[in-house]
Amino acid sequence: MDRWILYAVILLFIIGETVIISSNLLPYVFENYRDLSIYKKPIYQLLTFLLGMFLISKKFDYLLLKKKSVVYSFVSASTLMLMIVLVKKYITHRHVDRWLIGTSLQPLEFTKVALVIFIAYYLVEKGSIKEWRYILWASFLVLINAFLISLQPDKGGAVFLLLLCGTLLYVGGIPKKVYIPILMLFVLFTLYILTSKSGYVAERFSAWKDPFADPEESGYQIIQSLFAFAHGGLWGVGIGKGLQKMGALPAADTDYVISLIGEEFGFIGILLVFCLYSILVGRLLYFTYKINEPFGKLLLFGIAMNFAIAFLWNVGMAVNLLPPKGIALPLLSYGPSNLLFSLIAIWLAKSVISRGSFLPRL
Repeated sequence: MDRWILYAVILLFIIGETVIISSNLLPYVFENYRDLSIYKKPIYQLLTFLLGMFLISKKFDYLLLKKKSVVYSFVSASTLMLMIVLVKKYITHRHVDRWLIGTSLQPLEFTKVALVIFIAYYLVEKGSIKEWRYILWASFLVLINAFLISLQPDKGGAVFLLLLCGTLLYVGGIPKKVYIPILMLFVLFTLYILTSKSGYVAERFSAWKDPFADPEESGYQIIQSLFAFAHGGLWGVGIGKGLQKMGALPAADTDYVISLIGEEFGFIGILLVFCLYSILVGRLLYFTYKINEPFGKLLLFGIAMNFAIAFLWNVGMAVNLLPPKGIALPLLSYGPSNLLFSLIAIWLAKSVISRGSFLPRL
């Protein structure tokens, strides 16, 4: 295991766990220390991390994934889980349902990993793709999964998936005359997702353009997020001393975890997180370049893009550079399924790095 990747993963988790403890435990522990529910999130997150690190410690040959039966089993399982979530949603008459079991197992996280594996396999298996119809099957499976996610509804998750898979297809060596029709298909599907239930989307976009136009409703979260950064200043107010986690900022330990880091750790804390993510993504991209085996190369690139896109999206949303849409920050945000599959992705990356063949040194 590359030590820089390992150090970055561990430090990011420690920062995230500290924030989760700060937002869920510290405000209540002295008054309600007998209430076991306040310990639930930190403990779940820690146990998930230990499980993920146990997997990372185990040897695994990533080339076992380069089998048609294995790849299509992953894609089938992903589609099936997303369909089960929708059936459960309609049976229980819920407006929103994104979880398979309770609120801890989110199929979207499995889908990201499954489709990265599938696209890497498909591009290597097909070899040189000269016509767009040869990539249509892979694009169809991506669109089906994105469509099922959008029905939960999780429009941000669906767009994230299209962006991740579109990026991976682009670097897969597909000629422009093949890639451009697929790109247009993805763009049209993204527009369809965003324009369905357009009132909801329009509200999000209007809040993004001017959050202070409706500070009590649509612009509330953005304003509170910006206040957290302003309150933290350079050095932060200190661990456990942030105000926004006390109910002012919803989802302080999930979608807006970077805002809470900014408030309690200040700009220095944000800079540290940025450096750690840069190390993580940078080392993954470095090994992507060095690896000589095509399947491992694409697998590493997909894993790197999963972390990079999530980081840029989440931070961009928190500082109002991007429209507000909940995308978890891997290794930092609370969410056992997101954390587990992030660590599984690191496990796969470790396998590629340790077992892959490298380009010779110049």
